[in-house]
Amino acid sequence: MRSVGVAGIEVGTTVYVTNLDQGVTNEDIRELFGEIGEMKRYAIHYDQNGRPNGSAEVVYMRRSDAFQAMKRYNNVLLDGRSMKLEILGGNNEVAPVAARVNVNEVATVEKAGKKRA
Repeated sequence: MRSVGVAGIEVGTTVYVTNLDQGVTNEDIRELFGEIGEMKRYAIHYDQNGRPNGSAEVVYMRRSDAFQAMKRYNNVLLDGRSMKLEILGGNNEVAPVAARVNVNEVATVEKAGKKRA
């Protein structure tokens, strides 16, 4: 079931993550950010050559989870690089990236027993 806002707009709060190592995968994003709360979707961003460009987005069902992710992971090291997180304004605003995106829709998220931070 999809969450729908007043005018039929999907509800969700987007966290934009930058300064990621190119080796970080969608699975890494799912495991790490899924510990916070229910995600609507998540995606590593790729350049025109199909290589990760060091950024990702995570859309949480609840705005409070997005703020919790920001508090927990902003400036935290992941694979030797300090992640930079930004909560995008409005509900479900699209990240300012014209690159190809591999989006993963998520119904429920299992908690992972390991942390990479």
